[in-house]
Amino acid sequence: MPTTKHRIAANLTNAEYSELAAMADKYDVSLSWLSRKAILEFVDHYRSEQLQLPLRPEPIHPPRLTRKWNA
Repeated sequence: MPTTKHRIAANLTNAEYSELAAMADKYDVSLSWLSRKAILEFVDHYRSEQLQLPLRPEPIHPPRLTRKWNA
C-alpha cells in the first residue's frame, strides 16, 4: 500500500539555516532528514503534555448559535 507523504514549509533566519546545514553536513544527512528528526523528537517529547504555544486559545470563528424551535 503506498504511503502518503505531506510537505510543510518553514521560514528560517540565516543563522538558523546555517546551523542546520552545518549539522546536516557534520552527520552526513539531508536537511529534510534532519528536519523530520527534529519534528518527530518534538512531538514525542510533548505528546503527553499540555504544551503552551503562543497561539490563540480561543477559536478563530465563534461557534454557530443554534435556535431551538418549539414544536
